[in-house]
Amino acid sequence: MTSIFVHRNGRSEQVTSIDSGWLDPASGVTLWVDIAAPSVPESLLLSDTFRFHPLSVEDAMSALEFPKVEAYNGYLYVVLHGLDYTKGEDFGTHDIDFFLGRNFLVTVHDGNSRSIQEIRDYCPRNHTILGDGPVALFHRIVDRLVDRYLPEVEEFEDWMDEIEGA
Repeated sequence: MTSIFVHRNGRSEQVTSIDSGWLDPASGVTLWVDIAAPSVPESLLLSDTFRFHPLSVEDAMSALEFPKVEAYNGYLYVVLHGLDYTKGEDFGTHDIDFFLGRNFLVTVHDGNSRSIQEIRDYCPRNHTILGDGPVALFHRIVDRLVDRYLPEVEEFEDWMDEIEGA
């Protein structure tokens, strides 16, 4: 599922397609494209529309990639991990891939990112989320991602204490 948000003329809105003119940093537009549970057509959006480097597209489409930051021509490619823990079950991570350009942010994830979901829900109602630019949007997502670490780790520690006490 792909969600596309554009900020122009002081307003943010969700749209159904990307105007190629928006990709020009001089357009005055901030663009956020969020791709959840990507398939082959979404990979074409990354490679054909944005013209991202084939290695970064391949990494974004892979199920698991190690955290990293790589500079490419015109954008940064960043992979970060969120925690995913269910009591008594698995403790794992899920990666979020970020393509950060001068006037755009593209996020790619498995569809289970609560951090991105919250911001995606607020975006059409709060024009500053995109209005502050792609770096600020990236920061907001990462901030929420990191804020979720402590509760997940505490829940895991509680479960470990239960096991030790048994």
